[in-house]
Amino acid sequence: MTPTLVYLHGIGADHDDAWRDVLDAALRAVGYPGLDGVECRAPKYPNTLRYPSDEHHPLPPQTVRSLTGDARDEVRWRVERATADLERALSAHTAGRMTPLVAETVPAVMKVLPQARRYLEDDATRANTLHRVLAALPESGPILLLAHSLGSILAADLITRLPVDIEVVGMITLGSPAGHLGLHKGSDRLEALREPPPHLAWWLNVWGGADPVTGMRGISHRFPWVLDIGLPNVRHPMANYLGSATVASAVGRALFGSLSGEIAVSEVSLEPQIDDVELHAYLLLTYAYFLAGHLPEKRRSRFRAALEVTRADLTERLGLTDVSEPPDPARLRTLSKSTALLPLLGIATTNPVAPYDVAINTAARREALHDLVIWVGLYSGYSRSLQQALTQASTAIAPTWMDRAWLRPRRPSALSRLDPVELAAIRLVAAELARQREGLDSDPQVYSTLARAESDVLRDRARLVPYSEPRAPAVRLLERQARALARALHVLEKRGLNPTVAARSEERDAGAWSR
Repeated sequence: MTPTLVYLHGIGADHDDAWRDVLDAALRAVGYPGLDGVECRAPKYPNTLRYPSDEHHPLPPQTVRSLTGDARDEVRWRVERATADLERALSAHTAGRMTPLVAETVPAVMKVLPQARRYLEDDATRANTLHRVLAALPESGPILLLAHSLGSILAADLITRLPVDIEVVGMITLGSPAGHLGLHKGSDRLEALREPPPHLAWWLNVWGGADPVTGMRGISHRFPWVLDIGLPNVRHPMANYLGSATVASAVGRALFGSLSGEIAVSEVSLEPQIDDVELHAYLLLTYAYFLAGHLPEKRRSRFRAALEVTRADLTERLGLTDVSEPPDPARLRTLSKSTALLPLLGIATTNPVAPYDVAINTAARREALHDLVIWVGLYSGYSRSLQQALTQASTAIAPTWMDRAWLRPRRPSALSRLDPVELAAIRLVAAELARQREGLDSDPQVYSTLARAESDVLRDRARLVPYSEPRAPAVRLLERQARALARALHVLEKRGLNPTVAARSEERDAGAWSR
């Protein structure tokens, strides 16, 4: 039996039936049948949201039974397995996050549009809207719930209030603002959806990398069992989501079953990418050369001996042609502040003679970076900008590490070391802070990269937690990584360096909601 497709619209032109044509074409494009043979129900509620109503419905009651013990574990396992199967079929990485957002991060458009505000803040409007939607649904049987924008908030309220004979084969939310904590004030949806309901197979949330309504992030930091998928450069309008191969394939899979083909989704690397490997090698060797000059005498000879071995190894492996000490800076004098930024930050937080380990004091690191910046032809003040950015980033992301020591342990005897994910997050955030200080254009990929990485970590943790000890090393490491990534994203938001800020200025007339 083919499930009934239920579509919940957002605000503006989204409540007409154009969604069906867009989705029909997208389904056919990825190899599924269209919607001709599918029963579709799309309840309309724009007037309920727009105007005060004479109707006085109570809030529909929760119909989902609360599960405990083995029954709850059984539902968790089933949803986890179904979600993992969906994730493999879509070949996607997830995105979401753990740290709560403050109310100020709620999109401005959600605060100013009367329809959105009325549903979120007025209990009567919320109750009347849900009653209207429930009246349009079948009394029993399988359904696929598809919701866009504010409709995703309705879907979250609806999923625990459905008739008991309805089975939800999947819920797909698009461009959802549900990741913003402020939107859930006064509602029960966060508590009600702490665990997956037993009648729901899986929940897929798709968010756009250029969609200010989502905050350019997923919702799995609010609903940890949700599968988040980010679509690069996708803005808020319904057609952008429903026309995507990812959404069409998820809808088709839920309605018609799986196809043999899979969608390839590009992978984003957390580590800053350096295009010119030879350039990085020369910068690393030069930094090490200056570093040796600033070390105490008792460590200098050991460090220089390690540097000689490192130089010989890099020269052989990379075919370096300049073996002078330091290398000739002429070829690097064309570096701009922008192109030199990430390589310099990476080198400043690297052991340049790894795998050999020689203690390096903070003053030596700072002086060496200062010398390196001048060596490549940039002004000395640029090194101070980099130093301050590293201090701020490391303090915020890894607060147990002494910022003035540049990522050295607070206690020299400490056995802990920064995890590679923490270090990469510090570098990326420091780059954005330095760009802001130097008046350079922000790189929007930093935020999306961190958000995707955080989602990957949360997803991995969600896989391990049900069957691992609470204090298992792998779980603790993932929790540590998740905290670091959430802190990194919070720093960018606090500094106005998340893409949402720029997008809001372009769409302050709320045009994104009505297209």
